[in-house]
Amino acid sequence: MTQAIKINNLNYQYDDTQTLFNDFNLTIESGQWVALVGHNGSGKSTLAKLVLGLIAANAGEITVFGVPLTVETVHEIRGQIGMVFQNPDNQFVGATVADDVAFGLENQQLPSNDMPSRIDEALNIVGMQAFKDREPHTLSGGQKQRVALASVLALAPKIIILDEATAMLDPDGRDTVMQTLQALKARFGKALTLITITHDMDEATMADRVVVINDGQLILDGTPAAVFSQRDLMHDNGLALPFAGELAAQMQPAPANYLDERELIQWLSRLKK
Repeated sequence: MTQAIKINNLNYQYDDTQTLFNDFNLTIESGQWVALVGHNGSGKSTLAKLVLGLIAANAGEITVFGVPLTVETVHEIRGQIGMVFQNPDNQFVGATVADDVAFGLENQQLPSNDMPSRIDEALNIVGMQAFKDREPHTLSGGQKQRVALASVLALAPKIIILDEATAMLDPDGRDTVMQTLQALKARFGKALTLITITHDMDEATMADRVVVINDGQLILDGTPAAVFSQRDLMHDNGLALPFAGELAAQMQPAPANYLDERELIQWLSRLKK
């Protein structure tokens, strides 16, 4: 498989006394959906900033699709990565939804004749085409995040990083954004790598892979089932399991391994028989 991101022996210090990452290693394959989880201050967002070249590592190497991140290559690498942040209101610059999606294309100096089709395609992908002439402030939180996602998709990135993108949304808005990510995964397959930074373990279950970090150290890395079967280790690092996992752990008898909601229901139905 092609490596989308490779982090090798990364070292990063906030200052002369506080080290966050010390010889940190992580490889993300092209087409994977990786949920990066950890409690607040664990280093999740800092890692994203390092990959984007927004802050510089003290040592180590970051490569994106085989290109080492340097001062000379940072703009090339940023062109392959789209970022969606926590607060959608901070991301809007256009008077309408279409204007907002067009902003990034204008910065890339895309010919004006090519813009309408790119804008329409991106909005169609996230289900927001009907809102293209609406003012962004009239949208719900979930709709705003889908527009922010469309603005990123219009630029055709190979990697999209969502940094706590659902943290400020109500349950309905959160569900619509997560459903949109699932649709993106199905539509683009290996051509798009998703990285969702979150402390919501139920969201993390949707990913192909869960990476748990704490104070800049990699604690767990594997499938959701493998990671969430490590209940004690998750708790030791200040993290709960997804709802189904925590519920199952309180049952007598308890399942031997982590179960998602569907599996838990099936397990309970067998117990009744």
